[in-house]
Amino acid sequence: MKTKIVVLTLIMALIPVGLIMAQPQMTIYDTLKANGNYNALVALLDKANVAEVKQMQGPFTIFAPDDAAFNKVPPETLKRIMDDEAIAKNVAFFHIIPGKYMVKDLPELKECKTLCPTAAAQPLKFTKVGVDKYMVNNANITKPDMMATNGVIQGIDMVLIPPMAPPKVP
Repeated sequence: MKTKIVVLTLIMALIPVGLIMAQPQMTIYDTLKANGNYNALVALLDKANVAEVKQMQGPFTIFAPDDAAFNKVPPETLKRIMDDEAIAKNVAFFHIIPGKYMVKDLPELKECKTLCPTAAAQPLKFTKVGVDKYMVNNANITKPDMMATNGVIQGIDMVLIPPMAPPKVP
């Protein structure tokens, strides 16, 4: 009888572990999409066709502006970004750095070049401004250390926009 109880207890303890391990791991892209608060960023990543966060192994760190951050961008600027695939790609890549950095490690890093291909793109700068408050450039990191199979997501409250080329004159 004691053996049956031990076996049943062991089985009951291992079932949740098995269920967790059976769940598919999600990439940065899948994690952002499933969250539901990063729809505008997902649309930007789709427009730019950013394979790095969709399927590449990484590791990458993405500074992910939430939908409220995109609502702060002037509509004409957002339209310009979304209407031009090259600009969309630059903006998307300006939010991604190579490597996997937890929020507590960023101030020690101080700054890092992004994956943005334009020569004009400046490196991102990281600061700690309080006990548990961190910033990337002028954006607050509001939702830190969201793990994904190909890196980590740092949720931010502002869209980071690299210097853009002047608009095309018709």
